[in-house]
Amino acid sequence: MVFAFICDTHFQKKVSGVLVNGEIPNHKIVTLTANDFLASGKLPEDISGVIVEKATWQKNFSLFRYFGLLPLLEKQCLAFVANIPSEFKGRVAMKNKEFLIPNSIGAEEAGTLLTRLLELPPPAFTHPKSRAIA
Repeated sequence: MVFAFICDTHFQKKVSGVLVNGEIPNHKIVTLTANDFLASGKLPEDISGVIVEKATWQKNFSLFRYFGLLPLLEKQCLAFVANIPSEFKGRVAMKNKEFLIPNSIGAEEAGTLLTRLLELPPPAFTHPKSRAIA
């Protein structure tokens, strides 16, 4: 299975090398930065799910929303890489229901978690549309 991993380069040093280098058994990781995602306006072809590093999500959520990219993420199984469960921008309705991958994960454990992620249906949650200020 192929996963898109959205992580800005300056946050990659906080994440396990397994996710950055894509050394997970039975899974392939395609890494792209938030800027790449914003510039292309699309995710790589034939992906099974999306993994987003927490700080990258927090920093870029408003831009993803403004440019209409959140529906692309909502159609996929979505997981976050973080040390502890916490509140994510735009995900208050999903608090404590997010699929989290620990930062210091090993290759075998990552393979198991990604397989489990694929078994879960994408949550029936959509981000509210932004309101235009009159």
